[in-house]
Amino acid sequence: MITLPSSPSLKLLKISALSASAPLLALGWAVAPSQAQISQAVVQEIIDGPQVYIEEIQAKVDDQAEFGQVIVTKKSRAGILFNNGAAGRLSENASVIVGQCVELERGQLLASGPVNGCMAGVSVAVTGTVYVMERNKGQSGEIKVLEGAVLVSDPENPGQTTQVKAGEKVSVLEGIIGSVIPMTPEELVALLSGSLFNGFSIPITPDGALQSMCSNLLPGLSCSTNGASYSPPIPSLPVSIPLPRFGF
Repeated sequence: MITLPSSPSLKLLKISALSASAPLLALGWAVAPSQAQISQAVVQEIIDGPQVYIEEIQAKVDDQAEFGQVIVTKKSRAGILFNNGAAGRLSENASVIVGQCVELERGQLLASGPVNGCMAGVSVAVTGTVYVMERNKGQSGEIKVLEGAVLVSDPENPGQTTQVKAGEKVSVLEGIIGSVIPMTPEELVALLSGSLFNGFSIPITPDGALQSMCSNLLPGLSCSTNGASYSPPIPSLPVSIPLPRFGF
């Protein structure tokens, strides 16, 4: 059994998801709402080879990771289903610990639904939001929101929040929240065509929701299970109005 780190040197961040039900998205070790708590994950899909492991034992489809256990990918990718109905995907060379927050130790995690995620000393609890956590070296990473919106805050200053909306990203470094910036069309295409989307057969969103999400992100952005493409809308040409001609 692996316990979550509790080092006092790590600053905690908190993110709240914005929706009608006011679900919580936290970057910290905060406990999420009961409907979002996770205690088990099932391996739904394995692609690019068999190198997926639970507690260092090679995993196969339908194997379960229990609370506190580690799921690791090497040169393979994996789709997982949590016991609360939320879904996730792991990139190559990723490692997560299953718990009330799913701790991303390295790599990338795509989360859809109420997934509590921890990264670099932070945790995430989400309902109805699609987002990506990327763990870089050390205590740094990025949160990229594809659907919905989140509020990022430092528990030491709970009155100060940073809103991150769909199509935006924010960097965190040892508890310091960076500036929220929009993702460029090139970034969105690369993300939606990358290893977290391309090649999976089990949808991460309900049927039809992926294209709807992409259309809302950026006009002209088209998504499918094979990747994404972007065609900027062609601006309409101004209509010339003929001037009246007067005879003299």
